[in-house]
Amino acid sequence: MRERWVWIVAVASGVLVVLLAWTFAKLQNQADDVKVEMTAPSPPRLDDALVQAGHRVYQAQGCAMCHAVAGEGNPRLPLDGVADRLDAPALRDWALATGPAANALSARAVRMKASYRELPEADLQALVVWLQTLRTGEAAR
Repeated sequence: MRERWVWIVAVASGVLVVLLAWTFAKLQNQADDVKVEMTAPSPPRLDDALVQAGHRVYQAQGCAMCHAVAGEGNPRLPLDGVADRLDAPALRDWALATGPAANALSARAVRMKASYRELPEADLQALVVWLQTLRTGEAAR
């Protein structure tokens, strides 16, 4: 009779341990049960005239010698999808080789981009607006 009670207590203890483990796991992972649909924010509506002016700046400065957009230009450094990775201030830093971008770029690239700092502010703004249109899956205008 004593062996039977030991067996019952052992089985009951095992079941209790499994139930407690399952309960604690469920409590710790409640966030997995909640389904939250996250959508990427829609890109801001950009002024078409500025976008076109920015594309003209890109062409006039010969940026395609180092960069490619939609398969046109130097394929070594494509700009497609750059607006998905960088915001407007970061795009400006990379275009001018200033801020954190200056440390990430090679010395040669920093020297080459230094002349862009002399561009009129309107041209720089237009270029950044155009770069903001370069999202994944979208062709440059």
